Amino acid sequence: MRTRPFVVLVSIAVAACSQEPAGDSAAPVRTGAPTPPSAAPPPTTTPEAVAAPDDLDVAALKKTLKCAADAKSGPCAVLNAFGSCKPWNAVVPSGDGRWIGRGHRVEGAKTTDEFTIVRSRRVPANEVGPGQLPAKVGIADIAKEDGAAFSQADRLIRTLERSDVPPRSNSALEYLKKRETWPEAFTMRTVGLQVYVASEGGAFVCQGPKQELYLVQRASTRGGSADGLYATAYPVSW
Repeated sequence: MRTRPFVVLVSIAVAACSQEPAGDSAAPVRTGAPTPPSAAPPPTTTPEAVAAPDDLDVAALKKTLKCAADAKSGPCAVLNAFGSCKPWNAVVPSGDGRWIGRGHRVEGAKTTDEFTIVRSRRVPANEVGPGQLPAKVGIADIAKEDGAAFSQADRLIRTLERSDVPPRSNSALEYLKKRETWPEAFTMRTVGLQVYVASEGGAFVCQGPKQELYLVQRASTRGGSADGLYATAYPVSW
């Protein structure tokens, strides 16, 4: 019979069509919405670098004040000390250091003397900003209104100048140690490693060979370019 080859061919064709490629049958069936890509982690922020302030312009102040090269007293003596003093560590070992000394306040052509007191207080690092030291510095004075503390301040300073131990009965010493309210300000290192205090017009501090401090605080409002406080202060506690 001639029908048998046709039947065989049809059977072969049906079998071939029933076989699907392995790749299609193995492909998983996707259901639902596609999974969104994972969010990128937020960028980490780092504190911006803060440029160190310039050093005190000692040469300009000397020129304005017409300082002698060998000045031994007054504002010019303080400026001369800046030429050889070393960097001061404002973070004192005790966490609360105090100094007292003689200050010279320049206002135009007028210079007046006063008793200058300084405090350096250690503060936690998380309380200061980028570039700042973990210490706040307060600069003040003992005035006539402070009574016995004012009248005995000179005696205390002369004792400290000789590196002697002052008597505990000195009223200025007691006042300085017990004073709690100070006009504090943040501190930074200058380019030349002086300590810059962000108070009034800015103050600059360095240290002498006997732990005394040399300090120049620019006046916030200046009638003259050299207006401000020039002081040498001796340590009472640190």
